Amino acid sequence: MNKNTKISEIMSTNLITLHPKDNLKRAKEIFKEYHIHHIPICVMNDIRGILSLGDILYLEGMVLDSFDQFLKDKKSISTPVEDVMTRNPYCIASTENIGAAIEIMLTKRVNALPVVDNDNLVGLITTRDILSTLHENLK
Repeated sequence: MNKNTKISEIMSTNLITLHPKDNLKRAKEIFKEYHIHHIPICVMNDIRGILSLGDILYLEGMVLDSFDQFLKDKKSISTPVEDVMTRNPYCIASTENIGAAIEIMLTKRVNALPVVDNDNLVGLITTRDILSTLHENLK
């Protein structure tokens, strides 16, 4: 791997996405079941936002006592992900190189970039993808 490696060579393509109206309970189930940290939020393959496990953990960290926990549990059943997701996330094209992705991630302080070609979500690249590729190349 070098800085000119194309995003398409290392991005994840088997994505699990949610609709903006899906609820936080469903998002939490997906994070737990698939051991992922980012979920693109789409309408008909059009990226609308991104939800991170950190977003959920931040909300849950605001729980102070058992009554707050009760309210949080009730709220996660009905709260749509669009109320919590990051709207208009930074994106990158699959034809861009890994150096461009790293630059965006570092300057914008994000850990995942939806990969969009012709206004359609085609993948996701994360810091884990980059580190895994680097690790394989160092062996």
